[in-house]
Amino acid sequence: MHSRRDLARLAFTGAAATAVLLPAAAHAAAMNGGAMMMNADENVIFTKEDPAHWAGKEATHVPVATVAMGAVTVKTPHPMTEEHFIVSHTVVLDGGKYLGRKVFKPGDTPESSFPLPMNYKGKVTVTSTCNLHDLWLATVTV
Repeated sequence: MHSRRDLARLAFTGAAATAVLLPAAAHAAAMNGGAMMMNADENVIFTKEDPAHWAGKEATHVPVATVAMGAVTVKTPHPMTEEHFIVSHTVVLDGGKYLGRKVFKPGDTPESSFPLPMNYKGKVTVTSTCNLHDLWLATVTV
């Protein structure tokens, strides 16, 4: 059995959560044409076509993937200073098969290469993570 104090605390917590969550849901609805739904990767994953609030950062953050001689090479044309650098590249194949990840530190060149499975055909998804400007994604089809 709950005491009055426990019930009051529970009611206050519920009211506080509602006060925080409802405005966020309303904002999401307004941003989605009134529909009460949010895109799960909105403001989490950025692309050349959809840089969201990082518009203008595409040129130095979107990873560039090329495929040659059975490997995918990823380059991000980004400065690599102590304050602002590419943290990593990740490569994932069709069906979600993880191919690999390379981690960088300031001063490194943000380039990586990963061998593809023999005779691989399909989509290759690459990411580039910036310490200041989040996760950027690009795809190439082999």
